[in-house]
Amino acid sequence: MKDHVRVGLAQISEQRGEHYYFPYSVGLLQAYAQRWAKAPERYQFLPPLHHRVSIPEGVEALKEVNIAGFSTYIWNIKRSLALAQSLKLSHPQILILFGGPQVPNEAEGFLRAHPYIDVCAHGEGENTFLALLEAFPENDWRSIPGISYIDPQGKFQTHPAGPRIKDLDSIPSPYLSGIFDSLLEKWPKREWVGTWESNRGCPFSCSFCDWGSLTQSKVYRYDLERLKAEIEWFGANRVGNIFSADANFGIFERDVELARHFALVSQKTGYPQCVQTQTAKNVKQRNFEIQKILADAGLNSVTSLAVQSTHPEVLKAINRQNISLQAYREIQQFCLDNGIFSYTDIILGLPEETYDSFANTIDDVLNHGQFNKIICYNASILPNAEMAQPAYRERYGLESIQIHFPGHGEPPDGIYEYLEIIVATNTLSRADWVKMHAYAWTTNFLVYTHKMLQLPLLLIHQQTGLSYRSLIERFMDPKHLTELPLLDALQKALIITAHKLQDGYVRQDENPLLYSIKDGAHLAPDIALQLRLSQENKIVVFYREAHSLLRTYLEEVQADFPLELLNEAIGLSHSIFEELFYKQLIAGPPPMGHKSPTELFLHYNLREFFQALLQGSRIPLQRNG
Repeated sequence: MKDHVRVGLAQISEQRGEHYYFPYSVGLLQAYAQRWAKAPERYQFLPPLHHRVSIPEGVEALKEVNIAGFSTYIWNIKRSLALAQSLKLSHPQILILFGGPQVPNEAEGFLRAHPYIDVCAHGEGENTFLALLEAFPENDWRSIPGISYIDPQGKFQTHPAGPRIKDLDSIPSPYLSGIFDSLLEKWPKREWVGTWESNRGCPFSCSFCDWGSLTQSKVYRYDLERLKAEIEWFGANRVGNIFSADANFGIFERDVELARHFALVSQKTGYPQCVQTQTAKNVKQRNFEIQKILADAGLNSVTSLAVQSTHPEVLKAINRQNISLQAYREIQQFCLDNGIFSYTDIILGLPEETYDSFANTIDDVLNHGQFNKIICYNASILPNAEMAQPAYRERYGLESIQIHFPGHGEPPDGIYEYLEIIVATNTLSRADWVKMHAYAWTTNFLVYTHKMLQLPLLLIHQQTGLSYRSLIERFMDPKHLTELPLLDALQKALIITAHKLQDGYVRQDENPLLYSIKDGAHLAPDIALQLRLSQENKIVVFYREAHSLLRTYLEEVQADFPLELLNEAIGLSHSIFEELFYKQLIAGPPPMGHKSPTELFLHYNLREFFQALLQGSRIPLQRNG
């Protein structure tokens, strides 16, 4: 038998506070190799490197291995490269393998830019990884599919990927195989996050996503009993948070049974405490059932209703088919009726998007009952997504920049991770990109974040027919802010913030609207503005100026909207905001003199009217008594 081969695997995952992810991807590689290697005892695997470490620490951990494998994605690629480079410089005999979604399919440029990488693996990694192990130390890779490398003569070699693994149960579970037991023993008090997949594949091909491109369209499933055993392992090992790596959980009927098993195990053991899923598209009734099971068990009372855009040309450009807005409303109502907090994802800067189409998307979402939350993401370009291809970039005129990866803060050793985001297209100028961001942040600031002006805006819309867009844009138009210095300053601050983001500056010391909090996470501009208003004792001034702006607008359009009603709507909104703001953000009581929403004397049934709207229904607005 050949000499023993020491193998070190690294999957440097995201970290939030004391929450650490199990290195699931490399765990699968190890489990597969240990089952199917010709002589499994030949390979000695070190405990996987799973969290951000300094480069000297990483080199020290891997210095005695024969093979070092790195699983890479947007949150770890720079640190993985730096570690691999230092490892190769100090120990040139180590074979270095790179895989994961961040390794480009067209890898020649990547390999030549990083000559310390010996082999890149593409697509599913289990068979490829095992073949590379078995070929060591001769390293004859000529017959191994799904790899790229520079041969000894300096010529680039690439082999097409082999067939996907159809029998997923040929891949042992890293949880049930004991691969993570050493991590649990070494760090018993960590709050572990378990990545869990019940299937592989995605039948969709959204151009901004690399999920479908990596797994292709056919969806294969793991055995149901294996999955239930993994759920029981999470409960027995007190794993509080589970992230489902399924592209579309709920796509199969059995997913309802799996949701019930999560609920059962959680009820018995107290764990897991949260299960996050990516909801399947176009299986509405099954999604309803799954969400209700998880919500009733206290495992997930939040769900995403992603639309990304409602503009047909955008959806065509990104190869996406949304559910109808009527179906969207029905799902909204189901969530409201069952105590599930729904929010809506929208992407800023997609191909074929314009400022107008983006603003209309937000209008559509509001008109169809989304009063909880919207989350606006920057359109980002992932290496193996269709959007990253040169022809696609050229077709849609994509301009992009690199920004620091959100949430990673200031690394002590200066190794930042980066995200490539779109800042202009052939339908969206750089100026309109800035305006789009200001509109998104203004919407959150006024409508969603602590419901600062949600009640007056919903009320005016319902009573007068004025569009949400026209009301929001009133707060953005400089010609209407000349006599309102605070509102004018807020808008200018948002514009400056958008320009800085467009230029790639996102750190707190470069932008005062991006307050840095624990672990480098940033407060979004809408929240940061509210915090600043509170710190500078300008909340009352804000409501006074907002009242003036809305009163003037209603007078201009000659709306039948009594001044007394506006006064009471602003007053109640102020009270609601303070209660939510201090409870949710400050974690303390509202300021002295605050009256709760129930204590205010109102001539109109605004409390009941507002609550009905938030629950998806309407009651007549009328004077009390």
